[in-house]
Amino acid sequence: MRGRVLVLIGAIILLVVLVIVVLFVLPPEEQEAQPETPGAAQVGGEVGTGQQGEGEPIVRNMVNIVIAIQDLPRGLTIPADGVAIQPWPEDALPETGNYFVDVNEVIGRIARTDIFRGSPVLGRQVVDNLYEIAQTGSDAAALMAGLPADRPWVAVSVPLDPTGIGQVAYGLQPGDYVDVIMSFLFVDVDEGFQTRLPNTISVITRAETGEMVIGAPRQGRVEASTLSPEGVLVGPSETAQRPRLVTQRTIADAWVVHVGYFPPGGNIVGATPTPIAVEPPPPAPGEAQGVPPTAAPTVTPFAPTIITLAVTPQDALALVWAIDAQIPITLALRAAGDRTITQTEAVSLQYMIQNFNITQPAALPFSLEPPIRSVRRYNIGTLSTLIAEGQQGAAE
Repeated sequence: MRGRVLVLIGAIILLVVLVIVVLFVLPPEEQEAQPETPGAAQVGGEVGTGQQGEGEPIVRNMVNIVIAIQDLPRGLTIPADGVAIQPWPEDALPETGNYFVDVNEVIGRIARTDIFRGSPVLGRQVVDNLYEIAQTGSDAAALMAGLPADRPWVAVSVPLDPTGIGQVAYGLQPGDYVDVIMSFLFVDVDEGFQTRLPNTISVITRAETGEMVIGAPRQGRVEASTLSPEGVLVGPSETAQRPRLVTQRTIADAWVVHVGYFPPGGNIVGATPTPIAVEPPPPAPGEAQGVPPTAAPTVTPFAPTIITLAVTPQDALALVWAIDAQIPITLALRAAGDRTITQTEAVSLQYMIQNFNITQPAALPFSLEPPIRSVRRYNIGTLSTLIAEGQQGAAE
């Protein structure tokens, strides 16, 4: 009987110890498991104070939306690797209902403003064409951001021939692709003096008194001759050396950003303002009513003298060098959609003779009168006069 009492007392003591451990030792999470709520997540795994009660974890509803996974600058055509779907707290969306849930709704569109990495892509941040971009920065920079990403692009301006010869007769328009052709004139120079050959030659003699006498400088070179034991001085028949012309395509696939000077503010994207009709002023008092009005002056045609091209940084240096060296520049228009790059060979007099079967004419015992001393050629002044006269005749 006494043994049973001891066993009962021990059982009671063990039960009390278990109750104490459960109530005071184990954490609240293990006393009562919290049920998981579908569609909810615990933020940061921290316990905070909220509407769910003191000490309960904060849960927030998450929504899968389109996020920028790289910086998308203004004017950039959004690439496929620039956005992705990621969960975002619903109550933290900047603009409810103005976000995207499908990346296909964003890829291929244009960033209206800068979109930074890790931020949601909102409806007001993308457009379908450049005419709707926000006016932040220059329009030229925004246009260049939409160029193919196969190379870096920078813009540089190039002066144009006012006759239109080097710019496809004023036919170039923004958005065209062009090749840059340059023409070079080569002359022989003295390597040391870096002056045009031939050098001048002065004969040095010694007088009877023993003094050295330097003769007058003359152009030419000394050659042995039977005419004189000391040789002869052969000089050029022309006052200057004839330069040798070489023409080559130097830059391929440059993009025309703008033709002419930029307007104030640089805003080149957008609708052209509609002119406002203005009523003619009434005739002055005493002026005859039947006198025909004076003809309005003709509008001066647009003749751009500068063009802005988008090229690689290295090609920009080549353009600046050519401009500083006053090298003639001709722009060749490429066909729409043609992005191929072909190799070209520099053209010189030797190339023309060898590749076009040009033969040297024979010296005949007769000729023409008057003599042919030059071929048909227009200089800039003559061609400008002809263009002005043609435009005046068309206006009349």
